[in-house]
Amino acid sequence: MAPRKLLYVALFVIASASLAQGGTAHKGSQPPDRLLKFYLQQQFGVNELEMVPEARAPVNGTNTGFGLEVVYEFTLTAKKSPQSKVLGYARGTAIAVNNTAASTTFFVQNVIHYDDGNLRGTLSQQGEAIFASLPWEFAITGGTGAFRNAYGFNVGRFISSTPTPNGNLITTYYEASVFLNH
Repeated sequence: MAPRKLLYVALFVIASASLAQGGTAHKGSQPPDRLLKFYLQQQFGVNELEMVPEARAPVNGTNTGFGLEVVYEFTLTAKKSPQSKVLGYARGTAIAVNNTAASTTFFVQNVIHYDDGNLRGTLSQQGEAIFASLPWEFAITGGTGAFRNAYGFNVGRFISSTPTPNGNLITTYYEASVFLNH
């Protein structure tokens, strides 16, 4: 299955989802040591590559089959415009681990390379996401540099999808609540 079909599913799911605002990432608990806010510019059709084909065909009403795995590199920016200041990159993999006519669940594992001029380092994150359920959340499971021994969570929500000559640019907004083991 081509990565383009993964994109179509993601676009369908995102387009059918409500654009409800995500809540503050650290409600009801101690404030994080760092709260990182950034936009992820997901350039499908350019910066992702199918690694493993689907193991099971898509079910009726979906375009992504179980087991499809892609590897990707997407840009982090300070504002929703892809031309705004680059803060880093998210590099990793996404695997379709469950699909129904209502949604597709992806297991995501990646590393965020972050540098805003003051803070520089990496954050490892992972989790399952159903991109139809807003907001979605990933666990921060470690870090390096300014984020050494980090833990926490990263909450994201859909902002926009724009067709491009090579695919689609999907912009999502994230707030990463980062706690540090001092």
